[in-house]
Parts: sequence; structure tokens; C-alpha cells
Amino acid sequence: MKPTRRQLLQWAGAVTAAAWMPGCKTSEDAVAPAASGFFTESERSALAALSNVVIPPGPGPGGADLGAVTYVERLCSAFDAPIPLLFAGGPFSGRRPFPTSTGEPGTTSPPNDFATFLPLDRATERAWRLELYGSAGVSGGGPNDAITGPVIGIREQLKTGLAEVIAANPKPLAELPEAEVASVFAELSVPFRDLLIELVVQAAFSAPEYGGNVGLAGWKLARYEGDSLPLGYSVYSEAGYREAPELPVAGPNPGPDPAAMDEETLVFARAVVGFLGGREVG
Repeated sequence: MKPTRRQLLQWAGAVTAAAWMPGCKTSEDAVAPAASGFFTESERSALAALSNVVIPPGPGPGGADLGAVTYVERLCSAFDAPIPLLFAGGPFSGRRPFPTSTGEPGTTSPPNDFATFLPLDRATERAWRLELYGSAGVSGGGPNDAITGPVIGIREQLKTGLAEVIAANPKPLAELPEAEVASVFAELSVPFRDLLIELVVQAAFSAPEYGGNVGLAGWKLARYEGDSLPLGYSVYSEAGYREAPELPVAGPNPGPDPAAMDEETLVFARAVVGFLGGREVG
């Protein structure tokens, strides 16, 4: 049996989660930020249905319940805030406590620095405006417009793609069987389909302060422990060097594998690791 889309996304999720950690009182069940009003209700409904094709529900939440719509809408409206909601701060989120002098989890936690977004420098702001709004949203247009043509921003790509989906389907996608929604997804233009996959995966596995990964469910899906500071995994304390017993770094995780891979999936994983230059140990 080949790995399912969901299994592949689980493997990719840990990499995506680390890549989308911010530059380093939020609880594990933090509520994702409210929608901004960029999408209409019909657009949100269509985007939610398509998100569930990218990451299908069960077991565990699908793309929609992982906060894809809120994440994408917040990204598209990033410049509506006084400081654009693009780069979360750091170094701590408040999800892990300070360690005690012996390396045990303490009783106090730092404030959530991730919730404070960082200002952009001039070049970064222009690059992101080009990414979101396209050439039409940047004074003087894109730097390569004369060679490659104007850049179409993410906002316009999403609006155009969702409008085409809604116009082509008389019934809302939310009312269609899963198989029919999957067929609609398969017929999308390749650029729009690729954009949806990229954004939904980002929503699922980025830090929840960006609007997705609701309840840290995306990290749980990928079996990623999340940001570890200030407690960390290993501490040099008064008692000497010490690893967190539930999350050791020098040996295998003692916890049970909640979804062990079958032999065919393991063969596939070994092939990928070998192709990338890695080797199996233990």
C-alpha cells in the first residue's frame, strides 16, 4: 500500500512546522483569530471544502478544521493591521514553562511573544506586497514585469479561482459528497491547485498565532512537539546534564507510536531517505 495523502502530509508537517516557527497567556486550545472579511461567505465555504481535499478529515481534523480558511484570510489581509501580520515575534510562546534549577518544568511561563508581530523593513514590505497584491499593488510594478509579465498576487489568484469554482458548481461544495469535491479539486488549474495545497499545509503546521493549527492539532497530526523553549529538551542544571524523560534527544522516544507504519510504507520511507542521502540506524 502506498502512503496516503494524509500520511505524506504528516511527514511533511514536521518540516513545515519548523520552517514556519516565528523568528524567534497562550494555551494549547488558543482560538484562531477571527476572519477579516476578505472572503465572502460562499468563498469561505468553497475554500473550506477544498481544504478538506488537501488534508482529508479523519482520523483527526481536516484542512478546514485545522484553520485553513482563517489562516489564508488573515494572510491576504496582513497589511490591514498597523504592523503587518506576517512575522510573529519570539522567542517564547508561553506554551512551555521555565525550568527549575534542577531542570524540571517550573510553575511559571513567559508571556506569549509570538502574538506580537514584527515590523517589516522597506525591502521585505515591498516583496510581500508584490506577493499578495501583485504588480498592480506595488508602485512601479514588479521588478521583472517587462520580461515575465505582471505578477498576479495571491489575493487575486484566490478570488479568481474561487469565483470559477463557485460559478461552475450550481450547488455549494459543502453540500456535495467528498468524491465530487475531490473531482472538482482535480479539475482546478495546476497553479491554483498548487497554491491551495501550499497554503493549506502552511495553515495546518505553522504556529497557531498565524491563524491556523487550531488547538495545535496540526502539530499533533505530524507528531511534532511544538516550540520547546524556555523549558527545552535538555538542561544543564545544578544536578548536571539532564534530558526530558518524555522527550529524549539521545535515544528513542519511549512513548508508543500512535500510528505505526506498515511494511510497504516503511519501504517507501526508506527509499526516500536513501535518495536524500540518509541512512537507517538502529
